[in-house]
Amino acid sequence: MSVRIGGSSHVSPVYCGAMIKSTPALLPLALSLLLASCGQVAQPTAAPTPSTSPAAQPQPAAGAGELKAQAVAGSTTLSAGQTRQFTVTIGGQPAQTGQLVWTTSNAGVASVTQSGLVTARAAGTATVRTAMASNPAAFIDFPIVVQAATTTTPPPTTPPSTTPSGTFAQRVLALTNAARAQARTCGTASYAATTPLAYNAALEKAAQAHAADMAAKNYFSHTSQDGRSFSQRITAAGYSWTRIAENIAAGQTTPDSVVAGWLQSPGHCANIMNPALRELGVGYAQGGSYGHYWVQDFGTR
Repeated sequence: MSVRIGGSSHVSPVYCGAMIKSTPALLPLALSLLLASCGQVAQPTAAPTPSTSPAAQPQPAAGAGELKAQAVAGSTTLSAGQTRQFTVTIGGQPAQTGQLVWTTSNAGVASVTQSGLVTARAAGTATVRTAMASNPAAFIDFPIVVQAATTTTPPPTTPPSTTPSGTFAQRVLALTNAARAQARTCGTASYAATTPLAYNAALEKAAQAHAADMAAKNYFSHTSQDGRSFSQRITAAGYSWTRIAENIAAGQTTPDSVVAGWLQSPGHCANIMNPALRELGVGYAQGGSYGHYWVQDFGTR
């Protein structure tokens, strides 16, 4: 039976783990209206009203593009919190500052600035009026209907698992944290006891996928056969990292033997004992010429 750790032969293990550091409303509405001053009112075209009614106010000529001295625009519907800009022209030109006075019938429903910016405040109805400063009898009313704001509740999300999905992965995590709990020497480097690693589902996803890929395609390397590095695989798994490392091994039949082999290799041991690495994901798969493939992906976010 052949056994390999980190891509080296068993008789002369070579560190193959790697580490990388990385610093890796306004809704516009152009409503152009021509506000005519008194004396510029278009002649009525509607049929006379019955004699029992008061004299009819002049009505706008169809398609004239003008408004009379007093006019009502079409209703505007907004949701609470929305804003809308109303634009009025005088004599075909944009109104200048001070030419118009903007008011609202209900500021609790819809407020308005002197530039014509309407803000929907709460459900209800209001009328926003703009009148000529020099002739308040010449005005346009804008009926406003405000609907209650609708909120969309996002679907509940399942938090990432913090428990290994397999018994082999659970054992590797336990043995790795037991090793970190004791001071040890990795080659010529001494490491103090350090904190346990938390388990991370995204790191497990990357590790498991690589172990399965090596077993299925019968190769042993930190570089996938599609050319991806371990950092690319971890990033693709959705892990946002500032520091990562990877250990791989092949041929060991149990979690105890693979962790023991990693601890005997200076580079792999250094990854296990590194206090700057905070999380771990473990991958294990059967197949290929070695029969068993193992991956440890470490990370810090």
